Amino acid sequence: ELKLISFENDIDFGHLLDKPVLFTIWDGERPVRYVHGLVSRFSQAESGFYRTYYHALVEPQLARADLRSNWRIFQQKTVPQILELMLQRQGINQYELRASMDHQVREFCVQAGETDLAFITRLAAEEGFVYRFAHNDKLHKLIITDRLQSFGLISHGTIKAEDDDEGFFDADEPVDPDSVLYQATGGGDQAMPCLRRLRYSEQVRTARQVQRDYTFTNPAYRQEHRAAGPFLEHQSKEYEFFDYPGRYKRDAVGKPFTENRITALRHDVRIAEVEGDDVRLQPGLSFTLTGHSRDDLNAHWRVNTVTHKGKQFTSLQEEAAGADVSTHYQQTAVLVPGRTEWRPAPLSKPRVDGPHMATVVGPKGEEIYCDEWGRVKVSFPWDRESQNNEFSSCWVRVSQGWAGGSWGSMAIPRIGQDVIIQYVNGDPDQPMITGRTYCGDQLPPYDLPDHKTRMTI
Repeated sequence: ELKLISFENDIDFGHLLDKPVLFTIWDGERPVRYVHGLVSRFSQAESGFYRTYYHALVEPQLARADLRSNWRIFQQKTVPQILELMLQRQGINQYELRASMDHQVREFCVQAGETDLAFITRLAAEEGFVYRFAHNDKLHKLIITDRLQSFGLISHGTIKAEDDDEGFFDADEPVDPDSVLYQATGGGDQAMPCLRRLRYSEQVRTARQVQRDYTFTNPAYRQEHRAAGPFLEHQSKEYEFFDYPGRYKRDAVGKPFTENRITALRHDVRIAEVEGDDVRLQPGLSFTLTGHSRDDLNAHWRVNTVTHKGKQFTSLQEEAAGADVSTHYQQTAVLVPGRTEWRPAPLSKPRVDGPHMATVVGPKGEEIYCDEWGRVKVSFPWDRESQNNEFSSCWVRVSQGWAGGSWGSMAIPRIGQDVIIQYVNGDPDQPMITGRTYCGDQLPPYDLPDHKTRMTI
């Protein structure tokens, strides 16, 4: 968020809103940090004798995904494939998706009325993806990865001049480009950017994660997976989080889901909150801290969040008389251990609390279309991409009046019939047909209420 001044008191908002802009932090004549984005909000404030104040909110293009929502079905796709489709829908072409792990195909995945941003963030969190933005003077790039350490070191984000081979510092300064100095006693003008405050904390969190799930193809198998979290030396290992359902149907999915979950539950178990003025700190990038009086804090850290605060009173010229400083910059940041994987706090999956209606569908020319379990395909009224055919949904289980081992009742819903859909555990990815009903083009077998005393099978 920027507070700006201008000699113009009638700036055209249409020239700025939803347009790309660049904010640059300078060190003398040298740019040291770029922030590129789109203007989301622009406001005009008070005017003085010569200048007018303005406020601008600049956000990455991904933030626009919070302005769209949808009900949409993805079938037989991995999460990386779904994320790419969602980014393309936003018109985001400056991105890099690094998938180093094995991400299993999801048979049926629903965006259940969530905003596009909430859906992207939830899927990413479920499978261990994190993201950051890389900025230059022309654009910003979204970088998504399932391996946090692939983001690299802070030197990767340093702006280098064409004639500069040494990075951020001058050649005569014996400083590792991937180290950050801690100097709590510094005062006045610092010759070198550094961190001046550091508050380290450890917190007791859930120690292990246990999950179970159920699959009707192998109902006796518990689908149980366990995972212990990192950094358990200073707390009890008995704090267990049990979750059911685990939101998976195969061991190949259950194991990484469980590991991601416990890592997320312990996302803030060890953190350092710092203050300083080293603009090289960027979310996702890591560095080695030097100069702290406590040796074990002179370790490898990764930046989690950064907040920048700066004032440039010289831009006010004569109106800046009496200001304490001409230009001031300060940052606060949250750091996490840099050698281990990190995941954000777990996100809840949306629940479908009530029934939905759907229509049974299948191939053209067929009256009944089912698989060996008596499951059928359906088309949902909210699915705007459905072609009302056998590709409109996954196979959906059908509740019967009586069911057992090779005995019971069986009535397969016909194509065109209206059915009532409930969701197992409220999960939008697990629809089940629990009833059938008549409708405008599927009428009862005789006139009603004329024959209201009849019972028919």
